[in-house]
Amino acid sequence: MATVTQGLAPATQARALVLVNGDDVYEDMFSAGIKLQEILVETGFAARLAAGTDRLTMAAEADLVVLYTAAGLFPQSRQQALADAVAAGIGLIAVHSASVFPRSPDGRVAEDHRVIAELIGCRFVSHGPVPHESRFTVGTSSAHPVVRGLTAFDITHEHYQLQLTAPGEVIAWREPAPRGAAGREPVCYVRSFGAGRVCYLQLGHDMRVWDEPAVRGLIARAAQWARRAVQPGEAR
Repeated sequence: MATVTQGLAPATQARALVLVNGDDVYEDMFSAGIKLQEILVETGFAARLAAGTDRLTMAAEADLVVLYTAAGLFPQSRQQALADAVAAGIGLIAVHSASVFPRSPDGRVAEDHRVIAELIGCRFVSHGPVPHESRFTVGTSSAHPVVRGLTAFDITHEHYQLQLTAPGEVIAWREPAPRGAAGREPVCYVRSFGAGRVCYLQLGHDMRVWDEPAVRGLIARAAQWARRAVQPGEAR
């Protein structure tokens, strides 16, 4: 497995940055970061793991960023650096509580988090009715390359009800739909942002997730789909 001190990858190897940030004691981000790095290395990436948002100033040097945030400080300048890098062509996988943003008094995303919220394209609304965790089936689309050929699987996980705030496609969802819900509860959502691709994965609350073969496969597929397709300076 790669280490946090690994150097830059050869030009022919895709480079990934796994970044964890925040201080929410309910999320095991640091263990998740190690597991995410492991999955990416197994998928063929040269993956580095970092804590805090400072490295986002160099996000454009990566081919893929995997972002797991949980509260904590996320300066707008770092949000913008990531958004600019994705718009220019790098890929982004946002994990679990990366969709949880502070709210303004009118219920909208707080102004100082709107850049990252617009980039990810969805936001956490609530856990829904109790219980806030259950064993459920993750259904998948057959049309999208991230989940094509991936059969439905069962998992025990925390519930997230999401508001989709940008055009995109829900490619995995919770079954059965929670009572009172207007539609499916998204588990995986994909979209384009400028020249880049974004994948949001609702799973990832605790360590039970990361050794599930279906989840590891989903992350690997999302990474290959989202990663930068053309290196800077290359012809399209």
